[in-house]
Amino acid sequence: MARAHNFQILQGSLEPVDILAIGPHPDDIEIGAGGSLLLWSRSGYRIGLVDLTRGELGTKGDGETRIKESIEAAIRLEATFRANLCLPDGGVSDSPDNRLMLVEVLRGACPDWVLCNLEEARHPDHREGARLVQSAFFLSRLARYCTEIPPHSPGKLLYYLIHEQVPPTFLVDISPVFEDKFRMMGAYESQFHNPRLPEGYRHTGLSDYLRNVRSLGESWGAQGGVAAAEAFIAASPVVVTDISQWVGRDHK
Repeated sequence: MARAHNFQILQGSLEPVDILAIGPHPDDIEIGAGGSLLLWSRSGYRIGLVDLTRGELGTKGDGETRIKESIEAAIRLEATFRANLCLPDGGVSDSPDNRLMLVEVLRGACPDWVLCNLEEARHPDHREGARLVQSAFFLSRLARYCTEIPPHSPGKLLYYLIHEQVPPTFLVDISPVFEDKFRMMGAYESQFHNPRLPEGYRHTGLSDYLRNVRSLGESWGAQGGVAAAEAFIAASPVVVTDISQWVGRDHK
């Protein structure tokens, strides 16, 4: 099977990381999991970021602008690298060629955890993007798939929630970095701080993402008894050996 190396490394270099976060468009990762990634990065975990498209069809900004903004966001996040698969915005598909390309990234990054958006979404790129990640996550471990690159078996696939309000598997307390999340998201000036909308444009979804991100973070936090949180759904059961992290006290 021939390799399909068409992705671009925008920042850093493709090397092993602990956590690989994947999003359909630049800024999706930051909206859904930016606080958790900041927290984990500052705790010493190595973070890799992959956007499937440049977001060139977005109503605000353009592909070139959003690429530059995604690089700045990665720097603020202190990510090990940020890559872009350069799939067509509005045309993401779970195809054999796209699977192969994403498997190359997975095997190059060798993550323990893989994060992606939840499949249940209105945007077709979000639905297809999640399916693409699911396929690549499975194929990455198969030794007879793309034999030119050694296989890698990621440990856990987690879905972050962008604006879906569904029961999560677990919450991450992002209270210490909640305001830092918004400063990091400020790298996307065209999307959040200086949007230019076509005359007569009518929102079909959210009109104010920053307000929604804040309200959701506070809402998830209230459910978990903290100031702010991000929600995740695990694709498979989460195994716990030390229950002290769940009951909140040390019994030793």
